[in-house]
Amino acid sequence: MATILGIDLGSYSVKVARIEQGFRTVHLASIEEERVPEPGEGQPPPRRKHESSMNTETNQTEEPAVVDSLVDALLDRQMRALLSILGRQKIRAESCAIGISEDLTLRLVEMPLSDPKKVAQTLPFELAGQLMDDLEGQVVDQLLAEVPSGSSASLWLAASAKQSAVESRILSMSPLGLDPKLCGSTALATAALWVQSRPGQAPQKELPLWVIDLGHRSTHVCALAAHPKRPGQVLVQFARTIPRGGLHITEAIAKHISIGLIAAEKLKHDNGLSDFTNPRVAKVIREALRPLLRDLRQTLAAYASRFGNDPKALYVTGGTAQLHGIQDLLAEELGIAVQPLLPPDGATWLGPAVRGELPAGESMTFGEGGASRTYVSSTALVHRWPTGTAAVGLGLGAAYGGPNFNFRKGELAFRTDYALLREKAPLLAGFAVALVVCVGMWAYASLRQLEKESERLRLQLITESTALFGEARSDGRQVSNELQAALNQDKAQGQSIPQVSVLDLLDDISSAAPASNAAGPAHLDVIELHIRPKKTDLKATCGSAQYVDDLAANLAKIPCFRKVQKGKVLTLKNTGPDGKPIEVKQFSLEMETTCP
Repeated sequence: MATILGIDLGSYSVKVARIEQGFRTVHLASIEEERVPEPGEGQPPPRRKHESSMNTETNQTEEPAVVDSLVDALLDRQMRALLSILGRQKIRAESCAIGISEDLTLRLVEMPLSDPKKVAQTLPFELAGQLMDDLEGQVVDQLLAEVPSGSSASLWLAASAKQSAVESRILSMSPLGLDPKLCGSTALATAALWVQSRPGQAPQKELPLWVIDLGHRSTHVCALAAHPKRPGQVLVQFARTIPRGGLHITEAIAKHISIGLIAAEKLKHDNGLSDFTNPRVAKVIREALRPLLRDLRQTLAAYASRFGNDPKALYVTGGTAQLHGIQDLLAEELGIAVQPLLPPDGATWLGPAVRGELPAGESMTFGEGGASRTYVSSTALVHRWPTGTAAVGLGLGAAYGGPNFNFRKGELAFRTDYALLREKAPLLAGFAVALVVCVGMWAYASLRQLEKESERLRLQLITESTALFGEARSDGRQVSNELQAALNQDKAQGQSIPQVSVLDLLDDISSAAPASNAAGPAHLDVIELHIRPKKTDLKATCGSAQYVDDLAANLAKIPCFRKVQKGKVLTLKNTGPDGKPIEVKQFSLEMETTCP
């Protein structure tokens, strides 16, 4: 059974979902979470130079050098949190998947063609025109957002990520013994939760829907719809990352009440949007949420304008989604019923776990009672998984191949290992058995063919021996010995069979003729050649007199020739290959043939 890790590198905590994949089975084993250390907590973060930029929707006010330093320090701290989780698991993972939320640009692009290969070739130019920026050093990928009907035009969800950002995340995980098979977008991670594992299943009734992941620094919006031509599959119609999250609420509380961030974080989770506990805190949270709500309303209006209808359902997940009263506030502002994201109906990867609503009054306060929590595959996993949905989606995307980008392209392409062989071991074993059966059948057929050929030769031997000896013989070895004895007797009586043929002598003469000598190319041209039982005559032309001597010396070395005599060597004019006149030597050789 292969182990797949879905890793969500959040700015507040790192979440790891462990997926166990067997033959046609996928099971969510656990979700683990570790708080990202604060800067300066534990070992000091090393300084490295990485290029970085915030999402294109972020109003960037920091200096580039400051942003680079912060991103580097955050990545180092995330790796330390991930190392702590891996140390607790003590399980070697065959593959893993990570998500990127920063350094990523998402766009809806309408193309005049629908062939995915042609779209992949032309999309970078179209995307560069929209962003008014050069995409050199960027990794671009695309997903079909709407299946074209009738026309050749198509709608695609495109993404571009900094190659340096993708590379830095991959290299940072290498010391941990991990090589991500999938490096996708965190905004699209939850889409894999709605992919049906059984082909041909009916689409979910609540599609199209929205999933809003309320995180620490940013909020991800992912709009899903049923694939019209592939039952059980989904399309990501729209995705957006809004640079607002729980951190902005905490900073607003700390600013207006003049307390520290840790106390403001606790006050935020204890009070939420309840006016009964602390109206002042609830008012501050509502004011801090106003920019986010405005962006969500604009996003909903743009979605309805583009696709013609509102989503049927709206699900919230993430750490900030646990804030008391935030679901009611979102439903009031967006005009759509909001509910927490739980595993969809038919989620076979949960096994026998209960798929129900959150119990009334159950607290989902994030991070209290310790820096880390571990969930197992049980009812608690279903009820307490809001912060781990992105990690689960990334893991399921790597197992099922859910709709997400993969920025591991070109130089960063994933190079597989023996995990695929272990995963496909049953199929390979079946193939080996089938191969052995095929080889056995081939060997049996070959043996039958040889038996038929042996029977044919036996009948031919009987026929030939009957004509030769006057009686049938079936022992081939005995017939061969009798024939050899007869040949030896004829040889002793002087009636031997010739040992050398004319073709043999011709081949010996051809082999003895050198291609060239010290005087230059041979230019050998045979005019006459008479091979007789006692004598062989050769008349030819060559390039030099020295070549005649060399040829005579080589012919004298042939066992069947003796006393090679040279005739007169004459100088003649001849026409060369280029049409120009050349001088050649005409000669004749006489050789006594000794072979019978």
